[in-house]
Formats: sequence, structure tokens, C-alpha cells
Amino acid sequence: MHGIIAATAALALGFALASGAATATVAPTRTAQEQPADPAEYAAKLVQEAFDETGRNRTGAAQAKLELAFHSSGFAQLPANLRYRALLVACMIAYQDGQGDKAHELAERATSFDEADDRAWMIRLSSAFDIKNYPDAAQSVIVMAQRWPARLADVYAPAIMQLHRELTRAQHTGADRDMLDALFEAGWRNEDVEPSGLWRDLALLHVEHHDIARATAVALRIDSAQTALSMRVDKRFDAITAGHRQAFDVDRLIASEIAAADQLKPVTDLQGLLLLTRQYARVLSISDAAIEHSAQGDGSTTYTDFSDRYNWILDNRSRALTRLGRFDEAVRVEVLAARRPEHGAMNVSQLINLANLQAELQRPDKAAGVIVELGQMSPYGRMQLESVRLKIAIVAKDKAATDHAMAYLRTHRADAIATWQDALLLDGDLDAAAALLIERLEKPAWRNDALVAMQHYAEITETPLERLTHDRWNTITARVDVQTAMQKVGRVETFGITTALQ
Repeated sequence: MHGIIAATAALALGFALASGAATATVAPTRTAQEQPADPAEYAAKLVQEAFDETGRNRTGAAQAKLELAFHSSGFAQLPANLRYRALLVACMIAYQDGQGDKAHELAERATSFDEADDRAWMIRLSSAFDIKNYPDAAQSVIVMAQRWPARLADVYAPAIMQLHRELTRAQHTGADRDMLDALFEAGWRNEDVEPSGLWRDLALLHVEHHDIARATAVALRIDSAQTALSMRVDKRFDAITAGHRQAFDVDRLIASEIAAADQLKPVTDLQGLLLLTRQYARVLSISDAAIEHSAQGDGSTTYTDFSDRYNWILDNRSRALTRLGRFDEAVRVEVLAARRPEHGAMNVSQLINLANLQAELQRPDKAAGVIVELGQMSPYGRMQLESVRLKIAIVAKDKAATDHAMAYLRTHRADAIATWQDALLLDGDLDAAAALLIERLEKPAWRNDALVAMQHYAEITETPLERLTHDRWNTITARVDVQTAMQKVGRVETFGITTALQ
């Protein structure tokens, strides 16, 4: 639970709600003889007793009394403010106890009152997200953005991104557009950075509704070079980019991003930009201080986000070493990254990255040893794991294992279509790879990523498997049928940066 809330404490209701108190003894149901004759008096008494129980951290007892009150004939006769407060406390208790469906139902009732404030709407947003009611979560985001935009700081930015993806996947286009519009009007930013990818997607939604003026206004807030690149090569954005070439100048934007990162952004963000521009020595140098503090044991006291960020400092350092051809050093650094926990649990991300690097270097036994035991992961993460298994099998010339990995990747290709593209290239099925690329170009939801992948980028030092995949990619992108499909929807340019994944 609490998958979307960045600061659960912000939901405090002035009561000491203990999440573990749900095991408190539940008060017995009153008998008819114990109930006051006046139904409203009886409901009010139950509500007050529930508030008292909550103040003593006996949330289980409080929840039971509130349920009695809600089902009593007198509850509807209580003053609106009291009914709202009762529902607010009830939905908070249910939410804290992990009762997602119940919390959402109560939050919907609470937010129907004129008295409903940001606390009730925040619970409605979070519970809707938890139970995967994404349209209602979007509506809650809209209300928060319009009434209490400052509270959006208490919502995890990655959860907003996931909500956008889920709405897109389910084709809830109207809800998605309204939510993104509300965020745009509220001036929402991701850790003080423009969410350029969201603004690109919002601009496209307005283009599709032939509102070029609104689309342009949204797009001009984009300040990411990678996002600008993705728009320049996609003909759907021509009505915006053609008249604002300076705004979508990739070289200018990435120079501005690097300059700003030197002063304001976290080191990991700057490392990512330097990797794009092949400034590998700088990637190493700016990570030296963090590594030194880690060695001295004062990393967590020097950096407030050390536990969450340090593994990515190492991961980016490993990428830089790989591009410098210092493969063994890259592996040693990725081993250090993989040993660190991720959000307090097994570091699945860096373990997969480490196994992938070993597989790319054609060391199947070492790669296989890394992924022996991995915990739960997202569908996208599972696709990356199966991609690593495919590489191991291909290098080891294990046909049965290759077929097994390909079967999984084929069945779940929609979870990471670009990963399936690479799998076909690795497996040597170039006709199928070309057909898939054409399909991606023809399908609007997959088109932009396919166009971005087809651009010409700066050369880099590649691992053996990367070189194999790259050569086969060049073969299929040069095919007449692929070029014909590409020219209908986009264009290919040459850029002096690498791709985000390199």
C-alpha cells in the first residue's frame, strides 16, 4: 500500500493512528436495550466513542464503532461536518490497515461532502491507485492539482508517470489528457525538473484533437534534449517543431542541461547527461567524492539520499568504464552496486545489470551465477531478466534454453517491446525483426520509441554482443520495406550524442 504517497505523515488527521493497532479488541455490538431511543443521539455517541478509541490508538475498536454508526438509521441525521469527519477517520483507518477497497469506498463517500479537504482527496487518490482504479486516481489528481497544487509534492513522481502509462495502456485518453492538463496548469515539476516526457505526450494528445496552439504551449515547456530529439524525428509533431527549431535544438538543450546539473541536479542526473555526451572521464571524476565518503563510512551523513542514490552512482560509473573499454573494472564496480540494497530489499535492478554485462562480455557462467535467486519484479523487469537468460543461452549455444527464453519474451512482448526487438536480433531472425520494427512504426503507441532507436548516434565502444546486435540492427533498418514504413511517419537524423540506454 501507499504506492503513490511520498509522505504518509502528511495524511495525519490530528489523531495518533497506529497502523499496527488493527488487532485491538473490537467493542461488542450494542444490544437493543443499550441503544439510546433517539437514532441520531445513538449515532453521535458511536462516532464520539470511535474518535476516543482512535485517540488511544485502538483503531480496530474505532473502526467497529464507526461501522455501527454508518449502518444506523440516525447517521444521516447528523450534521454534515460530523458525518464527514467520521468518514474521514474511517477511510484513514482502512487505508493505514491496507484495506484498499474499503478505504476507497469510504474516501469516495467522504469527498462527496462540501467539507472535504485535501486529506480526504489524498486518501482517495492513493487508495484508487492501490486498487488499480486508475481513472478515479486521475480524477483525484485533477482535483488536487486544481485545489491544492502544493500537496502534489506529497505524491511520488514515478507514480504519476505510472498512472499516465496505465491510462494510456487502457486507452483512457480523455482522463489522461485531463489529468496531464491539470498538472501542466498547476506548474507541476518532478523534483524541480520539468517532466518533459509527460509534456510531449500531452502535446501529442492535443495534436490529435487538432489543437495545435495548446499543443505548442505545452511543448515549449520541454527542456530535455532526449525528449526534443524524439519529437523532431516524429512527423506527428511537425506542426510544433517546424516553427520552433531553436526550442528543439538538441545540442543547445543538452548543453543547458549539463550546465544546470553542475549546479542543481543530483550527481546521478549529471552522470546520465555526461554518458549521453560521451564525457566518460567526467562521469568517473564526479563519482569519486561519493565513493570516498562511502569508503569512510560517512556517506549517509554527507548525502541525505545516499541509501537510494549510491547504487546508481556506481551503476553509472560502471557504464562509463564499459564505454572506455575497461570491462573488468566495469564488472567490479557493478558488483559493488549489486551488493547494495534497493529500497531496503534485494537489489534486483543492479543484479540484472550485472548479469547483463557479464552476458554481453560473453561470460555465460558468471552471468548465470548472478541471477540464481531474484525476488519479485515488475513485468518490465522480468522481460529484462529473460533477455539476460537469452544472451546466456545464445553464448552457451544452448538451444533448449534459447527456445525457452524466446517463448517467454514472445508471449510477454507487450511488456517491453524494444526488448523483444533485441531478442529477435540476437536470435538471428532478421525477417521477424524487420516485421516487428515495421509494426512498431505503424502502431502509434510504439512509434516514437522506434523512431528514436532508428536515428544515427555517435559511435561508442561496444561489448561483443552489443556489436552483434548493432550490426544486425543496421541490416534491418537499411531494408527497403523498413525505410518505406519509416518515411511515412518520421525521419532519420544524425546526432552527436549516444542513446539513453548506452
